[in-house]
Amino acid sequence: MREFLWKLDSTDSFIIRIISSIEIPVMILTLFALCALIKSNRSTPVFVIHLILSDLIQIICRLTFTFTRSWDAYIAYWYSLIVGVYFMACVAFERFLLVSHPIWYRSHHSLKVCCVVSVIIWFVPLIFAVISFTDSCLIPYPIIILCFVGTCRGLSRAISLTSLKRKKILGSLFLVLLTYTFLILPFIILTFIYTSGYDSYSPLFYISWRYSEYLVFLNPLADCVLYMFLRPDVGGLMKSVHCCCRTDTHQSSTHSRDEHSRDSSAAFVCCVSMQKPASHSQTDCSSV
Repeated sequence: MREFLWKLDSTDSFIIRIISSIEIPVMILTLFALCALIKSNRSTPVFVIHLILSDLIQIICRLTFTFTRSWDAYIAYWYSLIVGVYFMACVAFERFLLVSHPIWYRSHHSLKVCCVVSVIIWFVPLIFAVISFTDSCLIPYPIIILCFVGTCRGLSRAISLTSLKRKKILGSLFLVLLTYTFLILPFIILTFIYTSGYDSYSPLFYISWRYSEYLVFLNPLADCVLYMFLRPDVGGLMKSVHCCCRTDTHQSSTHSRDEHSRDSSAAFVCCVSMQKPASHSQTDCSSV
């Protein structure tokens, strides 16, 4: 059993290093792109910036823990993970206010208010330090679900929003809900089972717990996709991708038609060449 756990730990460290080498450059580029959106005064993605920043701290702390086994790095990892979950709830609640209460949102939403709320969110893990990790991570999940349901209902009554804005709002909310449900929630449930006194040394449970932890490692990449829903030209990107797909399909269909016509002409020539000797043989027989 110890040999099995040692092999699993070595595999864990190898996977973390590979994922970190991919995620850290992607998150840094995403942060620069989000800051450029704020400078252009097109939008204020403050919550998304802090979400990516908490993900970046998670990856760095987790990578540090694999090398040093420092307890401080381990605590900082869980701290930033809890902060990231609450920033996901902030993103969902902001989208809900934009659809359900647009007048109040436009009058109260500002860069200063978002920064103050973000500072408060960074101290949320200290507020919930008296409860367990799983309980503090499960609190934002009902908020995300309620915001998603309320936004879906509010979009049918939102006349001032264009179809592109509706798709962007609904797409960002769906991504947040999907990320939490499939990348974070399994790890929280298995951690709750582990802390409740279950036999954690069972190989099946230990493997399931480790694989759910790998899903948490993929969460920062999913959070970076939120940047696409904040771009003002996301509609043009979607149209260009759709046009490229249609062009490729048209070219492939044209190529297949050309090949079919060439095959048909070749078959016709082959049939004519097969018929010519037969006609000659009939002529020879009649002359005899």
